[in-house]
Amino acid sequence: MHLPRSSSSRKQLPASRWRQRRLAQAPASLTAAQERQLATLQAISALLAGQHAIDALCRGFLRHVMDFSSAVGGTVRILDPHNDTVHIVVHEGISDAMLEEEHCMRNNDCLCGAAVAQGVIQIRDFRKVGAIERFRCQEEGFSAIAVFPIVVRDKPIGSFSLHFVKTTVLGEQQHGWLATLGHSLGIAIDNQRLIAREKEFAVARERSLLAEGLHDSIAQSLNFISLQVQMLDDSVRRGELGEAADVLPLMRMGVEQSYQDVRELLVNFRTRWHGSDLESKLAEVLGKFELQTGIASALQMTGNGAPLAPEQQLQVLFIVQEALSNIRKHAQAGKVQVMVDNGRDFSLQVRDDGEGFAADMRDQKTEVRIGLRIMQERAERLGARFVIDSTPGGGTTISLALPETRRQTA
Repeated sequence: MHLPRSSSSRKQLPASRWRQRRLAQAPASLTAAQERQLATLQAISALLAGQHAIDALCRGFLRHVMDFSSAVGGTVRILDPHNDTVHIVVHEGISDAMLEEEHCMRNNDCLCGAAVAQGVIQIRDFRKVGAIERFRCQEEGFSAIAVFPIVVRDKPIGSFSLHFVKTTVLGEQQHGWLATLGHSLGIAIDNQRLIAREKEFAVARERSLLAEGLHDSIAQSLNFISLQVQMLDDSVRRGELGEAADVLPLMRMGVEQSYQDVRELLVNFRTRWHGSDLESKLAEVLGKFELQTGIASALQMTGNGAPLAPEQQLQVLFIVQEALSNIRKHAQAGKVQVMVDNGRDFSLQVRDDGEGFAADMRDQKTEVRIGLRIMQERAERLGARFVIDSTPGGGTTISLALPETRRQTA
């Protein structure tokens, strides 16, 4: 139902007026009703301070404010700004027929929509409303209604309504409290939305890390196995069964290493790395690399700084794995050196003596570009500076510099 444009009985009360009004001091001795109201306000404050799903938050809030105001029915409606509609998210004491008609309404329709669109309190005593002005909740048998906007940063995001079967006159102090509670509910809803977006971002980030981990380690192992399969196929075609027999152990080793990589990747994403021995982890990675490729590798560790936090160690490992994967696939290198200086600052270098590349060649090789981007993104997560130094025929060095100010405590 659309809100009539004019009515002599209408009373619009700006929410800001109630919010700015100072609450009267409680008398020395409280009546039972006052004690009940104060207890309800305390319960609402505790509810809004906790973490709840938005529907559970609104349901608990509605029940508390109904008890606070002696209402027998109520709704909480949330604005959908994209479609300019308001939707009932929770309700109490409302018939299914009314719910069916008003579960979604245009913004500014009826009193509940007007409270959202105009950001003002809407109050009606249906006994004083003329015959020309009829409301759906009046047909339900309610004698009065009070609707308060739910506000965040001075912008209404919804409303809550209180329905009465006998006209209950709420005092100005109660109006002020309810208007303030509408702002508090808005802040709580906004906080839950921020938490939900943060969780969504965390899930997306974890998926991205999983994809990068697959590219870093599993793809490297599978590519190694693919090369061995090609060698096996060539040997069989030539009838060189002796060569084929030599290839089979390498394939078996590649499959086993892929299996171990998958298990390690799953463990990394299911649990945090609680170890602090980065040197042994790097040595293990280099050992696998040398065994698979035949490229000589060396690890040099200096410095006596505190260990990096497990999350930062894991990112360093992934960067090294990606650098080694690029070397194996593109560098045609004879040796690789990994150097770590763990002092007050942390630095990492991965250096090879391979073919290298010119700066404009990075855009010509998709796999190289992907690998460099992955390393750059991981360095950004660390808060580290990432540099690539490469020239044709002069090898490649990737450098990572993590300043003391960005180090996390293990």
